[in-house]
This record gives sequence, structure tokens and C-alpha cells, in this order.
Amino acid sequence: ELGPKAGCLAKITMNSPKANTFTYASLQALGEAVAEVEAQKGVRGLVLDSTVDGFFSGGFNLPIFQKISQEDFMQLWSLGKHIFRRIYSLPVPSVAAIDGHALGLGCVMAMACQQRYMVIGAKKLIGLNEVAVGMPLPEWLAVRFRDLTSMRTAEDLLASGTAITAPRAHQIGLIDEVFTSKDEMNAAAMDFLWKRAAIPYYAQSETLKNLRRGFLDYFDAEFERDNAQFWIAMSHPSTQQCIDRAIAQLAAKSKAKK
Repeated sequence: ELGPKAGCLAKITMNSPKANTFTYASLQALGEAVAEVEAQKGVRGLVLDSTVDGFFSGGFNLPIFQKISQEDFMQLWSLGKHIFRRIYSLPVPSVAAIDGHALGLGCVMAMACQQRYMVIGAKKLIGLNEVAVGMPLPEWLAVRFRDLTSMRTAEDLLASGTAITAPRAHQIGLIDEVFTSKDEMNAAAMDFLWKRAAIPYYAQSETLKNLRRGFLDYFDAEFERDNAQFWIAMSHPSTQQCIDRAIAQLAAKSKAKK
């Protein structure tokens, strides 16, 4: 999206009703969009948002994990991690503009961005809720969450798989700014990015690179080990039973609404 000043701002909008849940195909599409942003030399900032009512993203589409083969899992998990890394390591500022639930992988993609803005609402929750549906949380993701919040907060929320409201997320540092409307949030995101675009690009991008190097070195060094360990966790009978139960619960809720 071209702006009135030098350079431009990019926006990636997720639009996969009903909840922007991720399959391998939709992850590929997101990865391609991020690659396109990377390739545009004039881009000075990125907004990641959604047009699906009530959802930034509901995370992985759970049935994808039912009886998944090791090969398919490795492709899916590695792709998600590569996209997280690409967003996190962008040389320009990024804002996740959240209006609705940001759960599981939705929260992960928001955490890849430099800033997280969120609209307040009782039915708008954010969090890494994997444990609540029986899925262990990988170490690198726990580290990223802990860096944004605190060790004590991470132990409390991650080990219980608790999703929280925007004000609570703002209080602990997971969300940077909260708003009462989507329009207000979008205007603030654009204002932040244009102000950052006015800062000398080289100096800013090199500083961001230096700030992120420690986490990225750790992330890259642990990439394959995490894949192997997380496959063991995901294929564990207890995990698969919990996923089956969660899918059945979601199906029952959907049927009850009809």
C-alpha cells in the first residue's frame, strides 16, 4: 500500500473464514506474502491483520494433527517456524493489528511482530492455549513469550494454556497498546510505522538485527532438535487423545449454535 511519503508500508491480511485457522496451504500463502514483502526494497513497515470477524487467527486447524505422519508433521511444523523467523527478522518494524481472538499459532505470528496492538472486547482473547488442548509448548516459543512478559507470568499462563483479554495482555507486556475500535487501532498502527519510517533505514535495520541476533542464534541452533522433540510430543498417545477430545468439543459447540 503506497503512502504519501517516501517508501511504502505493506499490509498482509488474513482472510480464511471462519477463524483464520492454519492448514499447510494457508501457511504457504502467508509465507509467500511475507517473502513478497521482503523482496520489496521500498517497504518501511508491515501490518499483519485479519478481515475475519472475531478472529485474528484461531491457530492451527486441529484436525490436521490427527494421525499425522512424521513426514507431514515435519513439513508443517518447519514451515510455521520458518514464517515466524522471517517475520521476526524483518529489517523493518512490524505491527500485529488484532481485532478478535489470537490463539495458538495466531498468537505465535503476532509474537513474531515487533508491536502488538489489540482491540478491547470480552470475546477477544490472546494466548498460547496449546496446553489447554493437550499440546506441549516448545522451548523456543516459551522463551519468546518469557522475553515479552516475565518468567513468572510464563509459568502461570503457558503451563495452564490460559488465553487472556487485551487489558490483561497489555498489563503483562504481551500487548503494546489497546484500543476501543478497529479504526482507532489501524490509525495508530499506520502512525507508528510512518514515524519509524522517518528514521534512517540502515541505522534502524542494523540495530534491530543486533537486538534480535541472540534469540535468532538460539532459534537456529535448536531448530532440528526442536523438530525431533516436538514430533515425539505431538505423536504421544496422550496428546492425540486430547486433540481428538478438543475436536469433538468444537464440533459439539458448532452443532449447538445451529
